[in-house]
Amino acid sequence: MTGWSRRTWQLLAIGIGLSWGVLPRIAVAGEEDDLQRQIDTQKGSVADLERLDELKGVTDEISLLKSWLEEAWNLRAKHEYDQVREVLDRSLKQEDLIRTKIAVSKLRAQVQKREATLQELRAKIALTRKALQVTAAKKKALEGGAP
Repeated sequence: MTGWSRRTWQLLAIGIGLSWGVLPRIAVAGEEDDLQRQIDTQKGSVADLERLDELKGVTDEISLLKSWLEEAWNLRAKHEYDQVREVLDRSLKQEDLIRTKIAVSKLRAQVQKREATLQELRAKIALTRKALQVTAAKKKALEGGAP
């Protein structure tokens, strides 16, 4: 061996061995931090969903989402990252469902309000027609009775 002593090779081998032992832990720690950040982000969106749900039409779905995020947190603590990802994917789909249901409930409320207004207008038109018929009959009676 030219220029490299046995001691240098031993130090190099130890350094590589330590790197191989430390790198997976760093990768796992990075993965764990990433999953924790995703969970925290989704927990923050739960508060947004609760605020958007003014009509309280999806409280059960929001409760289910909260329980799934709690499950993801517990799985992350147990270092079961594949299962955490599955729960997070499910949670994202649940968020989409909740947002859709909130939009639908708001649209339904708007439709009901407009239908109520329409019914009021129809009733008002019917009363006006009846009053018009009564007035026309009175007019005809007055014209017929005049000399």
